[in-house]
Amino acid sequence: MKHSVNEITSSSFCRICLAALFLHAGLFMLLPLLPVFMSWQMGIAQNETAPLYLTMLVGLLAVGPLHAWLADAYKRKYVAVLATLGLIACLFAMPWIDNLGILWVLGGFCGAFYGMSISALITISVDIVHSGQRTAANRALAYTICAGIFIGVAVGGGAMHLFYDADDWLPYVALSCLMLSALLAQSVYVAFRAPIGVPVFGLDRFFLPRTWLPTLFMLLVGLIPGLYLPWAGSGQLLFPLLSILLLALLVRPVITIYVKLAEHCQRATSVSSCLLGVLTGILLGACLSTLYVCLECTHAMAAMALASALICLPFALRYYHGHKVRE
Repeated sequence: MKHSVNEITSSSFCRICLAALFLHAGLFMLLPLLPVFMSWQMGIAQNETAPLYLTMLVGLLAVGPLHAWLADAYKRKYVAVLATLGLIACLFAMPWIDNLGILWVLGGFCGAFYGMSISALITISVDIVHSGQRTAANRALAYTICAGIFIGVAVGGGAMHLFYDADDWLPYVALSCLMLSALLAQSVYVAFRAPIGVPVFGLDRFFLPRTWLPTLFMLLVGLIPGLYLPWAGSGQLLFPLLSILLLALLVRPVITIYVKLAEHCQRATSVSSCLLGVLTGILLGACLSTLYVCLECTHAMAAMALASALICLPFALRYYHGHKVRE
């Protein structure tokens, strides 16, 4: 007999976590390398491809207010699966691009499909576990996402550094990870549907306005791995991996803050808000680093981002203590 609500140790929840892990491993296997690949392909300077990251961010932000309606109208599992397949199609099409305008459009679709997929997976991960275990589920999924990003950057950057022909086979490894993510999401039984009858545009399941200051802090933190991300393709793996580990260390206390700022039914939205801040920082940082291809400049910008995050931290903590809705 199928169960719609499970323990956090159930195979259903583990499969959703693995789907999120493979989604991020596959995406971040290619994300730092796309400017390198596209500059080789189109015969242009690498810094000319920098707006690719901005168009991904635009796509991610544009689809966010539509997510709750899409999940209600077409069911979350199908949104996650079809969006992942859409992401695969966009990345698969990139080797045939010879025009920057088309590249920006495809980048926007990549961001939109990624946003739909991960928002659906976050919502499913919360709804398929018992109410008392949902905070733990949030933390587990956040750790899994960090692990996926770490694995993706390590494999992609390491392959480019160690193997001369990595650009011939690495995209297929990344696309296989994304396909595995779609298959794992498809295999999970999801019976519970909420919300029902939502408007077409809304922030539900995307961003919780109450979390704006912690989200600003996470954006500043996310800038650091983002700034170092493009350097993974040149063999400079130490800095991006260390900065991703910094994110992993912050996951537990930060997710706790987000959950305590949320009402009972807003835990998925609070986690999406946290991830939105991190991803915005990563994509903005990657754009800046690709635009100014200079490791010394990257170090300086990362130091400024860290200083800004440290300045923001006490204000974010004070805001949290004044606005949390539950202990």
